[in-house]
Amino acid sequence: MTFRTARILVAALVLAGCATPAPRPQERAEPFPPTEQVEDLRLPFDAYTLSLSGLYTVANAQDLLTRECMAARGEAWEIIERPTDLADLRNRRRYGVIEPGIAEHFGYHVPVGLLTPRDVEQRYDARDSGLSETQKTALSGAGGCTAEAVIRLRPARKPDRKVDQGLVERLSQRSLADARGRPEVAQALGDWRDCLRELGFSYPDPFAAMADTAWWPTETAPPSAPERAVAVADVRCKERTGLVARWYAAETALQQAEIRRRPAYFQALGLGLAGELAAAKAVLPPAR
Repeated sequence: MTFRTARILVAALVLAGCATPAPRPQERAEPFPPTEQVEDLRLPFDAYTLSLSGLYTVANAQDLLTRECMAARGEAWEIIERPTDLADLRNRRRYGVIEPGIAEHFGYHVPVGLLTPRDVEQRYDARDSGLSETQKTALSGAGGCTAEAVIRLRPARKPDRKVDQGLVERLSQRSLADARGRPEVAQALGDWRDCLRELGFSYPDPFAAMADTAWWPTETAPPSAPERAVAVADVRCKERTGLVARWYAAETALQQAEIRRRPAYFQALGLGLAGELAAAKAVLPPAR
């Protein structure tokens, strides 16, 4: 497991030099301003999982605790100051590519900076590539500083209060799949396929179009002209048929029904989320 993978897994459990602080909100340029449709994609389950800003809040606290642990072992740990006031755009790619400008320039590829800030990713890469073997040893393993930071932020719960945090993700995946079986979504998908054929392309659904192996000959291959053409047609047909709006509405109804069906689970999940964020904020210095 790489240190990048370990960091992602740590963030998912919820996600003595000093890095250059992230720009303040008014100074931070948005390389890919979201469309109004993207900004409006808020699903009921979102309230029970961490947004990117929430993940960064927890990660910032973990960084401080990791530095403290590493210092006790005679090792340095570079702090990455992540922004915690980002817009919540977690569903930007839930229904595939839906932004005309992104489709036109990048096809189905995800440009650096679309889903996470470019400067934060660059700092991750620089820190990971600069780790010494002794630093890696101090970080890794059951008794390593990474695990210690997680434990300090999330103390063990009593067995009778344990919450299956993976269930909400499984339910989310199910709602995405089940919503496409609703009559209004199935009709919109059929209309989308007809529209795509009119424009000269044929795919069973937007995910199949996105997963076409022709677009991914290598990990570093740039978006090709044919890929961009399909992506533009895909987005145009989504707009023409109202596919995303119908899919989103169906999913919203399904997720609301799950929350009503499992009130105790979602209440416990919400309390745990609030507690985790509160624990992280207690570690962090007051906002400037």
